[in-house]
Amino acid sequence: MAFWFPEALVAAMDGDLCLLKEMADKVNLRETKDAKGRNALHWAAVNGHLEVCRFLVEESGFDVNSDSESGQLPVHSAAAGRSESVLKYLLDRGGDPVRPDLRGTTPLHFAAEEGNCEAVRLLLSKGVDVEPVNFMGTPLHLAASQDQDQVMKILLEHGADPKRVVNYVFTPLLMACNGPSLKCAKLLVEAGADVNFRSPSGPVILMEAVDDGFTEIVKFLLDAGADPNIADEDGRVPIMCAGAHGKRELVEILFPWTKPIPSMPEWSVDGIIRGMKYLRFEAQGAVLKEHIADAKSKGKEAFAKGEYFAAVYFYGLAVDRDPLDATLFSNISLCWLRVRDGKQALSFAQKCRMMHPRWSKAWYREGAALRFLKLFPLCPLSMGNMNK
Repeated sequence: MAFWFPEALVAAMDGDLCLLKEMADKVNLRETKDAKGRNALHWAAVNGHLEVCRFLVEESGFDVNSDSESGQLPVHSAAAGRSESVLKYLLDRGGDPVRPDLRGTTPLHFAAEEGNCEAVRLLLSKGVDVEPVNFMGTPLHLAASQDQDQVMKILLEHGADPKRVVNYVFTPLLMACNGPSLKCAKLLVEAGADVNFRSPSGPVILMEAVDDGFTEIVKFLLDAGADPNIADEDGRVPIMCAGAHGKRELVEILFPWTKPIPSMPEWSVDGIIRGMKYLRFEAQGAVLKEHIADAKSKGKEAFAKGEYFAAVYFYGLAVDRDPLDATLFSNISLCWLRVRDGKQALSFAQKCRMMHPRWSKAWYREGAALRFLKLFPLCPLSMGNMNK
C-alpha cells in the first residue's frame, strides 16, 4: 500500500527553493507535515539546505523550534545531518540546543551517533551538557556503539566520563566492544575505562566479546588487563563459553591466560572444547530453568523502573536460553514501544505473532507497533484473526 508524501516536503528534502516559493502561494507550508508530524523545516535541515531553511524561517514564518510528534526539533534534524551551517543558522535564530525529544535524545546525541564532529563542537561551544542521558545512554555511549572514534575524542576532551554506567548495566566500553569498535575501545581504555568492570546485574565485558566472537576485541582486552578468570553469573569463565560454541581460535587465544579449571578432565584446547560440548548438554533442566527465571525477573524489575533498554537486555538473555517463549518477544516489543522505536517493536511483535498465532496479545502488540508507525491500514489485527 502506497502512502502519500506531501509535495512541499519533497521540495524541502530536495532543496528545491523555486518550487517551495511557488507552493507558498497555494498551500499553508507551516501546516504541511508528514505522518510523524515533521514539517518542511525538519526535512530541509536534515538534508543541509541552508537557503531553504532561511526562506522557511524568515519568509514563511516557520517556528525554529517547531516539534514533531516525537518531540524532534529542526535542531535535532540538523545535528543528525551533515551541514554545520544549517545547525549554526538554526541556533542563531533561537533554536534550542539542549531540548530532548520524547525519548530523551538531545541534539548532541544525534550529532554524536551520526559522527558529526563539527556539530558536536558547535553544540558544546554553546555550553550544552556533555553527558545528557537518553534511553541508550550519553552521547559517549552512542559514539561508542556506532564506531564514532573522532566524536569520542571530542567528547572525552570535554569531560565525558568513560566509566559512566547507564541502565544499571552499560558502560561506553561495553557498548564499544559490542559494536564492535576497536578504535573506540582503545580510546576509552586510554581515558581510564575499567576493562574488568561489571555491574551487579551486568555482563563481564570479556565474556560478551567472546560470546559474540569478536577476536580482535578479545585480544585487545586481554592485552589491556582483562582478567579471563572472572566468572559470569552462571559460573562460566570466557574460555568455557568459547569452548561450548566450538570457537577454537578464541579457545587458543584464551588458553595461555586462563587458570586450569578443576572440573575439566583434560586441560588442553581440544580437551576444553570436548569437555564443554558435554557440559553444554548437561546444563539443561533445573539449572537452565533457574537462569531463565532469573533473567526474566531482572527484565521485569528493569521494566518496572522504566529502564527499558536494560529490560530488553535481560529479556534477550532469557530468549537466548529459551528462544520459543513468545511472551518474551511480546515483552521486548513493549519495551521498544516504550522508548518509541516502532521498527524494533514491530519486529519483535511479528516474531511473537508467528510463534503464537492464536494468542490475542501477540496481535495486539503488532497492532500497537503499526499504529505507532502510522501503518495502521496494514494492521492485521481483527477479531477474525484473533479467533483463528
